[in-house]
Amino acid sequence: MRALRRHLAFVIVGLAIGAGTDAAFVHAQAPAKLPLIAILEAGAAARPSAGVAIFKQALGELGWVEGRTVRFETRYADWQPDRRAAMARELVALKPDVLYTHSDAATREAMRATTSIPIVVGAAADLVALGGVSSLARPGGNVTGVTHAQPDLDRKRLELLKEAVPSIGRISYLFDPNAIPQTALQALDVSAGLLRVRLQRVGVTEPGQIEGAFADIVKEKAQAVLVQDSAMLARYSDRISALALRHRLPAMSQMPRFAERGGLLQYGADVFELFRRSATHVDKILKGAKPCDLPVEQPTKVELMVNLKTAKALGITIPQAIMVRADTVIQ
Repeated sequence: MRALRRHLAFVIVGLAIGAGTDAAFVHAQAPAKLPLIAILEAGAAARPSAGVAIFKQALGELGWVEGRTVRFETRYADWQPDRRAAMARELVALKPDVLYTHSDAATREAMRATTSIPIVVGAAADLVALGGVSSLARPGGNVTGVTHAQPDLDRKRLELLKEAVPSIGRISYLFDPNAIPQTALQALDVSAGLLRVRLQRVGVTEPGQIEGAFADIVKEKAQAVLVQDSAMLARYSDRISALALRHRLPAMSQMPRFAERGGLLQYGADVFELFRRSATHVDKILKGAKPCDLPVEQPTKVELMVNLKTAKALGITIPQAIMVRADTVIQ
C-alpha cells in the first residue's frame, strides 16, 4: 500500500511538471501582439477605396501581412462630418501604432483626434495648407505621407482644358468644399481670369448631390467642367464622366480612370502610385522611425490622357499641340 502511494505521488508530480512544461511551450509559441494600423475612411464600406487596397498590397510586399505580421481596424464615415469625427476618436482610443487615412476631410479629423499617434496620409491635396506639417521636407509633427499637389495641378488642368477647347468661355468647377482650402479656390479664380474664362463653382459634399450639381451646371450654361480629384468625387468618377457625356460637356480631371470612363481629358499624377508609395512611410514608422523625420512625398511624374472617342462624340477636334503632348490617347 505504501509503495502504491509513492507511485501515485510520482505520477502526480510528473503530471504537474509536464503540465508546466506544456504551458511554457504554449506561451513561448504564442505570437506577440501584432502592430495595429487604424484606417479612417471618409466614404462607405459598400464602396471601399481602391487606393487603400493598393496600399495594403504594397504593405504586404514589404512584409506586413494582415493577421500574420500586422492588424487592421477600419472605420467608415459614410461621407458624414459628424460620423467622421466620431470614427477618428474611436480609432485613436484603440491606441494604434499608425493611423492611416487619405482624404483631406478625414486627415483634418485625424489631426484633431490626436497629436501623438503617427498619422500617415495616403494622398491629400495640400498637407501644409491643412496644417498637418510645417513643410514638406520637415513635417515637424505627427503627420506625414503623400500629397498629390491638387491646387497647383488644378490650375494647370484649367489651362489645358481651355487650350484643348479654345471656344469655351464658361467652365464649372465641380469640387468638394471640405477638400480644398479657400486660398486654392482664390488662386484658381485668378487663373481663370488670366485665361479670360468665367469659372463657376459648384460644390458637393456627398454623392447624392452629384446629379443635382450637373443640373445646376447645365442651368448656368457652362460649356465645360473641371472636376476636382477629391476622395468623394473620385469614388464616383464613373457617374461623373457619364453625366458630363450625357450633357455634352468636355470634362477634365486627375481622377484615376477618368479618361478611360469617358472623360475628355485626364492630367496629373498616378494617384494609385501615390497610395503605393505611402506604404513606405508606414513601414518605416512600424520599424521605429518618427513621422516628423519623414518628408512628405510629392508626385514625380504627371501624365496627360486624351479620349478621342469622347472628343468625336462631342464634336470636338483636339488641337495638335495637345495631341503631341499626350502620354496616352484613347481611340
